[in-house]
Amino acid sequence: MRSMTGYSKLVYQDENFSLNMQIKSVNNKNLNLKIKLPYNLNFLEGAIRAEIASKVSRGSLDVKIEFNDLRDMGNNIFDYDEAQSKAYMNVLLEMENEFQEKFTNKMDILVRNLNVIKKNDVEIDEEEYSSFILGKVREMLVPFIQTREDEGNRLKKYLAERVEILEEKISEIKKYKNVVVENYKTKLLERLDAIRGDIEFKEEDILKEILLFTDKSDISEEISRLDSHLVQLKKDLDTNDEPVGKKIDFILQEIYRELNTTGVKSNLYEISKLIVESKNELEKIREQAMNIE
Repeated sequence: MRSMTGYSKLVYQDENFSLNMQIKSVNNKNLNLKIKLPYNLNFLEGAIRAEIASKVSRGSLDVKIEFNDLRDMGNNIFDYDEAQSKAYMNVLLEMENEFQEKFTNKMDILVRNLNVIKKNDVEIDEEEYSSFILGKVREMLVPFIQTREDEGNRLKKYLAERVEILEEKISEIKKYKNVVVENYKTKLLERLDAIRGDIEFKEEDILKEILLFTDKSDISEEISRLDSHLVQLKKDLDTNDEPVGKKIDFILQEIYRELNTTGVKSNLYEISKLIVESKNELEKIREQAMNIE
């Protein structure tokens, strides 16, 4: 089981390339990738997305890549705009004539302030860049996934403890399952005894009333489904081979629904108190389960 919280960084340099990569993630219902690349690697964005998506299924991920090609690209890396340079120089000469003052260094003004020197777009070997960058992305993903697994193991331990408490609460509820009907029967008979002299009623009517209440207040099915959900929840929490966050979220919703129904059907203080306590534990589980991939 993995958490959706993770972080990894990779710094690399050799005689050809310098590279600084970083990836961090937080929880999200789906996979949301934000990738920041230098302009000369924009063609790789789709491949990088596919590579990450093959290893990660959920979470909001921020990926930042800084890259430089350190190799000598020859003498054609930089160029200047000849027409623009001549036009700027003519303006400087006209200013000298107009104001009868000489610029100390017109070339320095030209180069520093007028942006006439530009870097050419040098043709790059996309296959070489692709092989190098994607290889480093795969390398960075290894410790990134490990941080998510480490956090997932911590989550697993915490959630197992909370589920155990939830199981204990539901076991307590089971003990009161039959008490609900017995209490209702006793109170009904007590009320009937109190008014027996004033109102005539048939014993079969009493029996029907008790049977009707028994049917309405029977929580056997809810308890059975709660047991089933808890078994599945523990099984999914112990899974390491696949993302289970969405499945666990669904199971927790079902457990909450069954607890709600149980609370409504059973008109007993002891059960109501246990339902509140169970919901409190369930909320703690749901809060942390939001971080599961």
